[in-house]
Amino acid sequence: MPLSKYLSSREQYDAHCREQFEEASPNDPVAVDRAMARRYPKSTEQAAEELKRRGLRIDVDQLSRRATPGCRQVGRSLLWFADDIDAVAEDLDQANRLTYDAHYRREQGLSYAEHTAIQKQVRAKRLAVMQRVADAAGGTIPDVADACNRAMPDALEWDEAALAKAVTLSREYIASQGVAR
Repeated sequence: MPLSKYLSSREQYDAHCREQFEEASPNDPVAVDRAMARRYPKSTEQAAEELKRRGLRIDVDQLSRRATPGCRQVGRSLLWFADDIDAVAEDLDQANRLTYDAHYRREQGLSYAEHTAIQKQVRAKRLAVMQRVADAAGGTIPDVADACNRAMPDALEWDEAALAKAVTLSREYIASQGVAR
């Protein structure tokens, strides 16, 4: 049975992992494929973390108790493969064991894919604003983040006056670091 739309499906989770590996190893598809192939088996801790990322609420002890006789073991350690994790995901979905994010998506009527797309748009807008400040200040986005993180509201809320203040703060921060740009 497929998971509810508020949760990350196997395909969506795998695509997200691939994106992360591609960011870490740009222009190296062999490294990305190798990393993707090495994700499984997972420890119980890693499997619980995957389930949480996919929108399901479970801890390590609860997951250990859900191990079936078919789960593979090395000594006392359980090995969790994708199909094992997916089976637990279906059970947790049926039991309505959702994380707060998944509950939020359900209450808002947003699928996991829709919510992810919105988050990507927001992140891109925030980075565009920060890049604009970084260009004006002669620095980088991390410089802007370091300079403005505690002193300014979220970059999406910056008006022209806030942008000018962010440029000033960023220039001061860059100068204080003694880094030649």
